[in-house]
Amino acid sequence: MHFPFRAVLAAYSMALAAAAPGTAVSQTWPDKPVRLVIPFAAGGTTDLVGRLMAEGVAPELGQPVVAVNRAGAGGSLGAAEVARAPADGYTLLLGTPGTQAINAYVYKNIGYDPKKDFAPVAYVVQVPNVLLTNPQSGFKNVADVVKAAKENPGKLNWGSPGVGSSGHLILEMFKQRAQVDIAHVPYKGASQATNDLLGGQIQLSGDNLPTALSFIRSGKLVALGVTSKEGVPSAPGVAPVAATLPGFELTSWFVLMAPAGTPPAVVDRLNKAVEHWLAKPETRKRLTELSAQPVGGSPDSLARHLEAEQRKYRDLTTAAKIELQ
Repeated sequence: MHFPFRAVLAAYSMALAAAAPGTAVSQTWPDKPVRLVIPFAAGGTTDLVGRLMAEGVAPELGQPVVAVNRAGAGGSLGAAEVARAPADGYTLLLGTPGTQAINAYVYKNIGYDPKKDFAPVAYVVQVPNVLLTNPQSGFKNVADVVKAAKENPGKLNWGSPGVGSSGHLILEMFKQRAQVDIAHVPYKGASQATNDLLGGQIQLSGDNLPTALSFIRSGKLVALGVTSKEGVPSAPGVAPVAATLPGFELTSWFVLMAPAGTPPAVVDRLNKAVEHWLAKPETRKRLTELSAQPVGGSPDSLARHLEAEQRKYRDLTTAAKIELQ
């Protein structure tokens, strides 16, 4: 039997498409706007970084990147939405330590598996946290806090946005490294903890440095130490906590994630778009002003970072005996 050449070619093309279902998507992607889910409310550090990236990456992709806030359950609601989305590159997540490394060890059911339900795309930025106190406390540095905590076990109060939050885990690492007892006061959000710290109802807290900078610069709060290995240019004179408690490091970070199964060509295109945006001098200047350090790197290097962070938070929450919420 004789088949026309065009019919054979068409059948061959259909077979290739069936064998590689992501190929057609990756060749035309993106041909419509991309959604970036920011799993926290507007106005915080996560929102600021996410919207900067959405605006900066859009020209690299040739399509708008629409940032949408999906807050709740420590970021789990937004992360679960992306985990369930089609793996076509049009719904992405700005992942955080909470969504990708902490929540699975704090909540009974977060609605997704951070290890299996996402494809790592790009490590965007790292952001230091900072230990804070109010001027009335009299504390000038980390050593002052350690001394007071040893002399008055359980008498100092440390506020956080809630159990399992970064602010809470900074406290737990502090207690472990300094071998002290400090009372944890969980609030229902960062603003409530900050208000009570400003009012003197609590003596200590930990927060993202970008969020706390205005209070520090105005003198309303005192920065006792940053949680990165080294000092930060935007907070001159503030030493790392590690200078007093060796090995102390607990930074926040923001990473771009896609649903598992997203075609590798789409992941690669997204990664390159983020890399190009991060390399621009104006991008680096703006991020530095926010105390955010650009990172970048391949999806594989991000996967290794996530594995290390998941181990760290698993060990930290286990040692702190945090009960599942």
